[in-house]
Order: sequence, then structure tokens, then C-alpha cells
Amino acid sequence: MKMNTYPKLLSLVIPIWLLSFGSLNAQTFYKGVDLSYVNEMEDCGAVFKENGQTKDPYQIFYDYGANLVRVRLWHNPTWTNYSNFADVKKSIQRAKSLNMEVLLDFHYSDEWTDPEKQYIPAAWEYTTTVDQLKQEVYNYTYNTLASLNSEGLMPELVQVGNETNGNVMVKDGVALYPVDFARSATLLNAGIQAVKDAGAQSSITPKTVIHIADPANAAWWFSEATAAGLTGYDIIGLSYYPVWHTSNNVSQTGDIIASLKTTYNKDVMIVETGHPWTNDAVDETATNVMEGSASGYAAPTPEVQKDFLVDLTTEVAESGGIGVIYWEPAWVSTPCSTLWGTGSHWENVTFFDFDNELMESGGIGFLSEDYISSSPTEVQVTFKVNMEGVSTSNGVYVTGDFTGDGSWSIVPMSWESGTVYSYTTTIAVGSTGGYYFLNANDWGSRETVPTECAAMYNSDRAYTIGTSDMTLAYKWGSCEEVIPSEVQVTFKVDMEGVSTSNGVYVTGDFTGDGNWSIVPMSWESGSIYTYTTNLAPGSSGGYYFLNANNWSNRETVPTACATIYNSDREYTIGNSDITYAFVWNSCDTANYRLVLASDLSDSFSSVSVYPNPASTYIQVKGSVTPQHLALYSVAGTLVMEVKDTKKMDISQLNNGLYMLVIDGSIKTRVIKK
Repeated sequence: MKMNTYPKLLSLVIPIWLLSFGSLNAQTFYKGVDLSYVNEMEDCGAVFKENGQTKDPYQIFYDYGANLVRVRLWHNPTWTNYSNFADVKKSIQRAKSLNMEVLLDFHYSDEWTDPEKQYIPAAWEYTTTVDQLKQEVYNYTYNTLASLNSEGLMPELVQVGNETNGNVMVKDGVALYPVDFARSATLLNAGIQAVKDAGAQSSITPKTVIHIADPANAAWWFSEATAAGLTGYDIIGLSYYPVWHTSNNVSQTGDIIASLKTTYNKDVMIVETGHPWTNDAVDETATNVMEGSASGYAAPTPEVQKDFLVDLTTEVAESGGIGVIYWEPAWVSTPCSTLWGTGSHWENVTFFDFDNELMESGGIGFLSEDYISSSPTEVQVTFKVNMEGVSTSNGVYVTGDFTGDGSWSIVPMSWESGTVYSYTTTIAVGSTGGYYFLNANDWGSRETVPTECAAMYNSDRAYTIGTSDMTLAYKWGSCEEVIPSEVQVTFKVDMEGVSTSNGVYVTGDFTGDGNWSIVPMSWESGSIYTYTTNLAPGSSGGYYFLNANNWSNRETVPTACATIYNSDREYTIGNSDITYAFVWNSCDTANYRLVLASDLSDSFSSVSVYPNPASTYIQVKGSVTPQHLALYSVAGTLVMEVKDTKKMDISQLNNGLYMLVIDGSIKTRVIKK
């Protein structure tokens, strides 16, 4: 089983108190739950409990850290009173009342859809052409979202189809395979366009999700669909049920996510997953469909359920994914019947025991962890040009496809020094595009890019964006790079668990003359120490960290990353500023390490604050209600205080960092976003 080696990480980063060792990913990491069954289960008599007390299930999931609720929508399900438009509105309202975002899942059917079943809604049976059906998809999607928006219920994400591996919206008797990708792309594109058009009329512009079952199917499916014209969607959504989808394990699923993200320049998330907490059941009619554990995990227990989910979600985050949604944590047993019999055939996969009591040691715990993608969605890109010998009386400009939507605009560049001008922006990781420089604010004043470096359109410069900040610097009308005399290089080390009583140091060949000296590092925060210097582009050398001002107190660098002298770390300097950040005695990168609140108070382990970051409310989780909550600014000024409550309204505060003091002793940091 994969073990978590890092402390908890935040899903939204604020530089004032996070240690940023690379480009920051400001996108929310989704910790979601599909609660499509909750309304029905409650109407059937289900009572959800936490610590023996009846509690609203939405509140339970929110309190544990859920920030996204997924709900399914069937077109006209005459066989049930649930997952129709009225039911969906109720679910969205419940989620939004707790400030959770919503993923609305259009099945485009009157019943369940999956890789083995994609029946067209009865109301659309009349259609005989793809164009007719495309119009129905567009109108239905647009009108549904417009109606939700009119009631303040526009979802933040919209899933256009559910597990659309096979042919979508087919009549009974029509084969699902082989897939007519041209037809599927046409119909899915209609839904995508409808979401965009409805979003244009709303203060919320939903992102669109295309959903495929089993990560192993994603590469071929999206390759075929893209070739057939599928376009305009924002997120690749995957179902991953490890007991069924056995061709890849957790780690391999992470590899698939990273590959999809790079290949298609899309965000990726797990929109469905599940794992049993037991192989036992109490229902006599409904048979449990999921038994056994994921490969590499012990027999199902609540703790194993949680371990799997934490491992999976950590892997998703570290692979650049944007979230994980659990299906369906509240589908408990009731006297009512579903398509599969009386009760629930999923009761051993929920987060509740057979008495509907929340299992705090079980899967719900994955929501309480904090995750952040180690792969940014955007990076900072700087364009530089040396205008030596070229007139700049009318200014210096750059133009290019910096937004990824094909639109070019002329942007002024700022004078930097000498004859060098620069412009900095953020561009999505994995994107490519063209650009060139101009010496006036018109298209006719452009440079002539030499053929050997006119890699875009045979006339323009080209960029390809990686996962680190980058600089593209050239002489006007030339392929010759503008090379700075020096760049800023920062060395950082995480000393967690290592004595620093004698200081922290770094040594290396920082002068280029082969002379090594021991240099003191500065405490930054928590267990992080840092040293910054300037080095020449093209230079390389070795370095390592020490915890005293002598050579014998050095770290032992693992062989895997002792790439110079078989004992030391190595640096190679390019043309841009760079940071080398590692954990002492480890090859692990100190990515976005957090100064834990536990560093401030040993009592912190007894409480947690949710959500954090927060925009409206923060709430202390625990069995005892605090007598006093006091919120301070970073300057130590009291901002607000409340008594005898777990909840504090921070909606009127400015965004930033605050310190929460609970009952005068327990301290933790809070981010307002």
C-alpha cells in the first residue's frame, strides 16, 4: 500500500504562508461526493447519524471537508420520482446552501447510462437524423441550465453524458459498439455548446466534463473522439472502481491522468470511485455488487476504505488531477425498493455502518485531508526581446496566442534594461502557440523571424509550455537567444524531524572555480530553510545540505539523486531563475510544503477547521463547542470574536491569512479566499 510521506497539503494556496517551490496552482482541488440518492433515501425513512446524533447528511459531508456535490439528472424517468428536474433542484439547493460547488450529471436518458447501456430518452424517439437529435440535446441542455440559473442554482460543473464509452443516445436494439465517433462527437459537442451558451447568460460559467469509465479506456477513446471532432470541453472525467477496473492500479491510474493532461491539455478528475468497507451485508434481497479490495490492499475494513481513498486522491493530486468524487457514500438500506431489489446493494460501500452511523475511521476521512496538485495548471511565461540597433520610438510590443482560444492581440512590452524589453503572462501547462515581436502597435511593424526558428505558420516563433516558469528571450529578427549574465538560484531544504540547533547550511561549487564553502541558510518558516545566490547560465556543479557549520554534519544524499561525485546533489543552470528544493536526506521534492498549525500548538490535533480555505464560513469540528473563537490579522490585531459557537462568518473579511485562537490556547491558521 502506498504510504503518505508528506504532511497535509492545502487545496488552495496563498503565498504568504505556503512555501512555494514552483509555480502555484490556484485551482480548487475537488473533494466530492455523489449524493444523488439522499433525497430518496430520506423519503424512505433513512436517518443519518454522527456520534449517535441525527444529522443532515449534506452537513456531515460538508463538515468533513467536501467542497463538491455531484447529482445525476435523467430526462423523464417515469419509473421513479427521483433524479428528475425537481429532485435535482432540491439537491443543488442543499449543496449550495452550504457553499459547496455542484457537478450536474446529464445522463441524456430516462434511466441509468453506462458503458453497457445508453438508451435515448423516450421523448426523442421520433428523431431520425443526427441533426434532429443534436438539436434536442442542445435545447434540453440549454433550457435546463437556464431554468436553474433563473433560480440561482447554476452548477459550477456540468457533465455532458455519463460513462459515454459506447454510442450515446441510441434506440433499443442499436449496438453500442463499435462506436460511431463522428455521431458521438456531434451530439456531445451540442451539449458542450449549450453549456457555454447558458453560462454566457450567468454569473457562473460552468466547466464541462466528458466522462469515460475505466482509466484504461481513456487514451484510445479520447484519441478517437478528438480525431472525430470532439472539442470545447474542459475536463476529462474518469470512473475508477479498482475492484472492477483491474487493468491498472492506483499508481498507474496516476500515470494515465498525467498522460491525458499532457496529451489533451485538459484538466482530469476521478468523477466516480468506490471501495467496500466490509464484504458482509444485511439486505436479503439486494445483492452487494462490489466485494473485495483493490489490488495491494487488505480485506475490506473501514480503515482500508479510507487508506485506498487517501492514496488514490494523493496520487490524483500529484499527477496533476483536480479532484476525486466518491460514489455513492449515502446510499444506505431502507424498506424501499430500487431497480435491484429492496434496500441498497451498495450498503457495504457507503461511509455509514448498517445502523446508518457514520464510520469516522472509514472513507469519510479522505475528505478531511488536504491535497494540492504538484503539477500547476498555469505557469508564468516571460517573453523578452533585445532591440539593439532597432528603433523603439513607437514602443515595443509582442503578439501571440496567449489565451489558447486562437485570438491574437498586440500587447505592450516593458523596458527592462539597456535594449531589452519584456512581457510576462500566465499560460496553461501543455499548451502551444505562436508569437512574434513588433516595434509599433500595428501588425505591419512586425519582425521577420528567420526560417530556421519560424516553427509556427512558417513565419512566427513558437512556444510549448512545460510545468515550470519559463523565459523566451531572443534578439529582434534573429534566432539568437538573449542570455542573461546571471540568474537567481534558490536552494531550499525541509528539515522536518532533523535537529537544527546548530543551524542549517548549504555547501556547493557556487563560484564556478571549484572552491566549496559552507554558507548559512536562512529560516523561512516551519522547518524550511533557504539560501539564494546568482549563478551564470550554463554553469553546473554539486551541492548538499548540512545541519552544522562543518563538513561532517552533512546529509546523506540517496544514490538515486546523488548525480555528481556519487554523493552530492547536482544543479544545472539555464537562462531563467530556478529553485532547488528537497527534503533532508531524500530525493523527495519539497513541493508546496506547509507550515502546519501543529507547529504552533500541541493541542491542534484535537480540532480541525472546515472549510479552509473558506469564503463565507469557517467551522470548528469536534465534539465540544468552544467557548470563545478569536480571529486575528497577521499583524496581531483582533479582527472578530464569537462565543459559544463552532461557526464564524468571515464573508465580510478581506482575502488573506488570519490566525484563529480557540479558547485562548489552540491556534490555527485560516485562509479567506
